[in-house]
Amino acid sequence: MIKKGTNIFFLVLIAATVVIMQGCKDKNKDATPSTPSADSYDRTALLTNYANGYIIPAYKNYKVQCDSLKLVVDSFNAAPNTTTLQNLKLQWEKTLLVWQDVAFLEFGPAANLALRAQTNVYPVDTTQVKANIADGNANLQLSSNFDAKGFQAVDYLISGIKSNSASIVTYYTDSVKVSNYLTTVVTELQNNAATVYSEWNTTYVTNFINNSASNAQGSAVSNVVNALNKHYETYIRKGKIGLPAGVFNGFSQVAMPDHVEAYYYMQSLPFTNRSVNAIEKFIKGEAYAATTNGVGLDDYLAHVQATSSGVALETAILNQIDAIQLKLGTINDPLSNEVSTNNQGVRDVYQELQKLVGKLKIEMTDALDVMITYQDSDGD
Repeated sequence: MIKKGTNIFFLVLIAATVVIMQGCKDKNKDATPSTPSADSYDRTALLTNYANGYIIPAYKNYKVQCDSLKLVVDSFNAAPNTTTLQNLKLQWEKTLLVWQDVAFLEFGPAANLALRAQTNVYPVDTTQVKANIADGNANLQLSSNFDAKGFQAVDYLISGIKSNSASIVTYYTDSVKVSNYLTTVVTELQNNAATVYSEWNTTYVTNFINNSASNAQGSAVSNVVNALNKHYETYIRKGKIGLPAGVFNGFSQVAMPDHVEAYYYMQSLPFTNRSVNAIEKFIKGEAYAATTNGVGLDDYLAHVQATSSGVALETAILNQIDAIQLKLGTINDPLSNEVSTNNQGVRDVYQELQKLVGKLKIEMTDALDVMITYQDSDGD
């Protein structure tokens, strides 16, 4: 039997021990502060830089290039010859390159317009193009015409509709319908570019910047991250490289040369490189038309102290983009030929592209507490 005085002594001792342990716990907590949360970041600054530093200037440049493309088309139609045709091809290439700078911004005004689907679907449906030319009054707003218009239809109309430049010039000289169709397709590109730029430059920019309360579905950050991921995964990794290489061609895995971008122009890699470079520039928060390096997703990731295999996640992402760019330098145009004669080399590029998917789609979204809201059918 323990005496009453002894009981009091033990109770005091236990209480003192609890206080000491709690004090140690609080001190340890202060010594190792928790990782900053995604919600503690200045998202308004991030979105302001993206809107004013990259998105609006990029859409402005795209609009300018589409306007120039329309002028060059008018000049070619007025006087079809090999010189005006070559000028048209060069301006088409320049405009398609700039398209890569905005193609991944498929949210807000671009999403409302289904801009990507109306602009750059490939392979082009040449049978439908010819049917539309013969019809003379085709409704290009129908989804069934999405692969018979846009940049890839123009590619066919100025580089593939006949076997050489001289024959193409003669074809236009003899057929007002083909001239009209070329004008219609390019005018639509021009109008769509103007619409998206105007909306961004007026009402949507304020809505975008102010939509910064969280990273929940429908927020500006969620829209940006989802759009970037979807475009990279589906339209760069898969569309520009994986599909032509045969990676997604069922059990056969046979290459599909006609699925390359700019098939008739016979230069695909400049557009692939430009698309990867645009993603890199955007992640870094670099200004579109200046040397300013502003707030970007890389800074957001640094804030939350995200890591990938022991390396800062933003560094791991940018390092992988460097690896992709180096690997792209090992294959050659025409890509439609390369996927057959150097298929493994093209697949090696695909594998480097694939490595970035996990870092962007899983690690980055987890670090920023953003939910992926689109679905892909690759099983990746």
